[in-house]
Amino acid sequence: MSLAKYILTVSLIITSLFVKSESIKPFNTANDFYAKGNYEEAIKEYQSIINNDNISTDIYYNLGNCYYKTDNIPNAILNYEKALKLKPDNEDALYNLAMANKLTIDKIDRLPELFIGSTWKNLITSRTIENWAYIAIGLIFLSLLFFISYLLIEQVMIKKVGFYAGLFFLGFSMFTFLMASQHSAIIQQSTEAIIFAPSTTIHSGPNENSEKLFTLHEGTKVTLLEENNEWSKIKLPNGNIGWIISDEIKNI
Repeated sequence: MSLAKYILTVSLIITSLFVKSESIKPFNTANDFYAKGNYEEAIKEYQSIINNDNISTDIYYNLGNCYYKTDNIPNAILNYEKALKLKPDNEDALYNLAMANKLTIDKIDRLPELFIGSTWKNLITSRTIENWAYIAIGLIFLSLLFFISYLLIEQVMIKKVGFYAGLFFLGFSMFTFLMASQHSAIIQQSTEAIIFAPSTTIHSGPNENSEKLFTLHEGTKVTLLEENNEWSKIKLPNGNIGWIISDEIKNI
């Protein structure tokens, strides 16, 4: 990627932050409905904001709260999970998700993840996309200052410091941009889903005549492996794999 294209891409990420300000008024309207206990109207307002591509961890979190208040646990879990995709350290969403999961039937133990893979993912999601983008922009300007000092100052030692420091901060800015890109990819790739069917049978193959493996219930989180016509292959946190009708799940 050329430097000009790199800077332009980071700038577009920052610009998108200001576009989100257009959703402030309907967001406040939705909050007013929520405060008054009119959860159905609040759900409509929050959903309309999302439908206009104005998303944030707060919108998904509040929408999850509305569904929780109306005892719609699958939708509550779905939106808490979406809130956490945007901001993994959203403590309120983490707490409410844990409370909602207590109301689900299926209690599935999770297999331990590989250390390297989990560490890398934790690093990527340790900051929001916006945070990584802000850091990248700040580092670019810092590197430019050092390059300017390299060009304008005649002292050899200072020129060397300016040149190598400029390279260092430019390289570091590219790393933070990579983190923003990877975090964005994690959000866009719908590799996880929530079961919405009150009760569903998981099959060994993508058809009704295949062997019945086990039963799952609404609110359970699964990983999507592949799709085959009207069926989806899923994996549970404990490693079990099977096929479910696609209409019975919703992607996170």
